[in-house]
Amino acid sequence: MKYLFFAIIASVCIVGCKKKETKPVVASTEEVSDSTNKAPDVEMIKDFTMTSVDGKKISLKDEVAKHEITIVDFWASWCGPCMHEVPNLVSIYNKYKDSGLGIVGISLDEDEDSWKSAIEENKMSWTQLSDLQGWDNAAARLYGVESIPHILVVNKKGEIIAKDLRGEELKSCIEDQQFCEN
Repeated sequence: MKYLFFAIIASVCIVGCKKKETKPVVASTEEVSDSTNKAPDVEMIKDFTMTSVDGKKISLKDEVAKHEITIVDFWASWCGPCMHEVPNLVSIYNKYKDSGLGIVGISLDEDEDSWKSAIEENKMSWTQLSDLQGWDNAAARLYGVESIPHILVVNKKGEIIAKDLRGEELKSCIEDQQFCEN
């Protein structure tokens, strides 16, 4: 019985925090794209505007345009696997932020104090957004997020170049980008 308990806990940590139910997306959005310059098989980000931790309305498209590469991280303070990934994100961000890397965190928290405390305690100094709607977060619904952490790596043009990387895979992906100084 003891081993079964540990196996269940381990599977939760490996897989991530799963969504309980799916609801249709009703957020108003626009795709960030330029049809004349876009390859047909390139997936583009979908723009949305959400409130930042300091109360400002911020557009994903505008944040992505500021950086050569942007990591878009769907997370929550109550998600163990998300919080386990934070030190890796902090390390990557601190190493490459001056070379053109940005991160946009999109929290699926419902409790504002928990969200803000997690950001402060973990030194997550990049752009943080949330509508405090939990799994009903408009951006998560727009992107069909079923489990977190859910990470996208996006270039300056808004093209999604990688999905669902964590740990060393994410670090290697960022290091492989041409803007990085090795």
